[in-house]
Amino acid sequence: MAIHALINKETLRAVCEAKKVTCAYIAKETKYEEDRIVKWSNPSDALRPTFVQAKKIAKCLHVPFAGLYMKPVDVPLRKLPTIKSYRTFPNGFIEDDSSLNIAISDLLQARDFLVKTKEELGETLSPFSVTINSRTDDVLSWADEIRRVFDLNLDAQFRAASMRQFYLYVREKIESKGIFIHCFSDVDLDIARGIALYDDKTPIIGINEEDRFPAKTFSIIHELIHLLKRQSSLCNEMFNAFSSNQEEVFCNAIAGEVLVPQDALKVVLKKWKTDEVFSIEDIQEIAKRFSVSKEVILRRLLDIGRIKNPAYTAYIDEYRWIVEQERAEQKLARQEGRSSGFAQPPDSKAIDRTSSVLCITLYKGYSEELFSKQDVSRYLGIGQQYINRFLQEVSSWHS
Repeated sequence: MAIHALINKETLRAVCEAKKVTCAYIAKETKYEEDRIVKWSNPSDALRPTFVQAKKIAKCLHVPFAGLYMKPVDVPLRKLPTIKSYRTFPNGFIEDDSSLNIAISDLLQARDFLVKTKEELGETLSPFSVTINSRTDDVLSWADEIRRVFDLNLDAQFRAASMRQFYLYVREKIESKGIFIHCFSDVDLDIARGIALYDDKTPIIGINEEDRFPAKTFSIIHELIHLLKRQSSLCNEMFNAFSSNQEEVFCNAIAGEVLVPQDALKVVLKKWKTDEVFSIEDIQEIAKRFSVSKEVILRRLLDIGRIKNPAYTAYIDEYRWIVEQERAEQKLARQEGRSSGFAQPPDSKAIDRTSSVLCITLYKGYSEELFSKQDVSRYLGIGQQYINRFLQEVSSWHS
């Protein structure tokens, strides 16, 4: 006979309400009937989940299993902020945002953990006080100012050994001005690729962990612009040059100019004749040069008039089809338990998804014996055998 978990149903309900998670979402993720989820979260109903079922629910909600046994007042829950959605869905389709709400809650908790740990180390976070002097909607002016204020060096960009290294470089530069950049997980890219949570002390940029490195870099700059405009936003389309949402078009245009300045692009393009048709290999070469995605290069070529709208659309459709095929293959490989290609080491993955400032704080916390290796391992969600490599890479950043 299965042993049922004596979880606090009031707590389960409180977590769902605070994170705005529907029973339908939990049922979809856990494969349990929605009616059972409703009863498990109803304090007046006698039905309870088993330990296995309760653990799956806790995992779905991104809360510790032990937390479901606590009183609601003892579970650290944050009220979700008001965020303007700039997302686009086909045919006006609105997705259940439970996964996104969980991600936003995770971002807030990660920042809270950073603030608390900094206090225990006797440190404070650099306050966010950056403003852009440009009072116009001139894209070039905004981009130049962002590169200057955040010290984004074009030579350093060209010297980047990989797109991952450029992503880490950009993340560190933006975070140095008091912005917390952290990845969120378990959210489909169509639902959200980037999140901006404005706060006058430590604003947050959330990046979808599932995205590719160049797309993450673009999302950082895109969401940075929302923060510089003192906006909290949700975005899922980072490359559309023909969007009906002018705010997103504006942010995309600035991000494109920041990452691929038109003057620098024109210098690189001298290798090709003015009327020459770009091959797929050509686009890839230019993208690698700037450590950005092929989509960004295509848009920049469109912006400066080197390709026309029909060619741009054809290129984008082809690249997105390739990406969708790759993602479908990776998903199938995971389901079948086989390799889906290059497997990134767990320590590197932990660094890529964890704020640069938080990585350094974890390192300092370990060095000063505030944390053990087990603590760092538990927080990062990786095995203790990878912690030495994590600590070694982080220690090299400022050596």
